[in-house]
Amino acid sequence: MKIAEAGQEFTHRARAAGFRRRFVRDASGAAATEMAMIAPICLALLGVLTLGRQGFELQGKVALAAHTVTDLVAQTPYQKDPAVAQATELNQSDLDTDLALSSEIMYPNPSTTLTAVVSELLVNSTNSTGVVVWSEGYNGGAPLAVGTPVPLGSAIMAVGGSYLIYAQVQYSFTPLGITQTVGQITLSDSEMLVPRNAAQITINWGQ
Repeated sequence: MKIAEAGQEFTHRARAAGFRRRFVRDASGAAATEMAMIAPICLALLGVLTLGRQGFELQGKVALAAHTVTDLVAQTPYQKDPAVAQATELNQSDLDTDLALSSEIMYPNPSTTLTAVVSELLVNSTNSTGVVVWSEGYNGGAPLAVGTPVPLGSAIMAVGGSYLIYAQVQYSFTPLGITQTVGQITLSDSEMLVPRNAAQITINWGQ
């Protein structure tokens, strides 16, 4: 009798052990299947988060570069232009130095794809536009043609002033790890300010 009971207990344990082995094997297979389904989604989300972080950081730098260039030119110290009343004169070399500082703001990111353009606009309050008086580019940025109209918003019109300093900055970057999916992305920003120390800023070209 005891032998039969022992045999039954052995058989029960063997079945239990087999069940556990099958359960572990099935669970491992299910986990592998779930991982294969979830992994691409997780990688895609990681790529989106990386892109978002990079884009947010770089857009902030682009905006800061546009503001810095505009502010530096707008604060040109007063040096009377004898040929133009109520105008301060800025050497072209100093203007180019102000533009070049935009590259420093992008550090440690490479500045090879950065372009910047700064222009002076004559305000036309009748149709809320500014007309380009002069323009200078940096690192391949194409200067605006003299006479080009630029729309002005109500906020900038409310500031007043006959002339505006207008800077435009663009920066292209390739997101880390998802180059083939997204490719190169271009960010841009612009800024307008009234000259601080004179009604107008003229450029001493070639100096």
